[in-house]
Amino acid sequence: MASTEQAPVWFGPVSRLMGEDDSRVLAQLPKGIYPDPEPACATCPGKDWYVTAKEVRCYCTPRGVVSWVSNEAPVMACDTRERLIDDAEARARIAKTG
Repeated sequence: MASTEQAPVWFGPVSRLMGEDDSRVLAQLPKGIYPDPEPACATCPGKDWYVTAKEVRCYCTPRGVVSWVSNEAPVMACDTRERLIDDAEARARIAKTG
């Protein structure tokens, strides 16, 4: 279930909608730094975003690789992302039916 929260970040406070798989790191990035186009990793349950002194990176936990680095062509579609989303939806259906 998504909720709204106020978050203090290094460029000022932000109000954001947080869902189960939303990245708090991406939510803090100013528009000029945010990945464009948005990579598939932005909405993947298996992502781990982090910011270094020079760039934004995404680590793909299931695959064990850095899947995106600032200024590189982003991953636009990924089988791992689709599988993780399908698995999460299946678990949610099972939980609802008990």
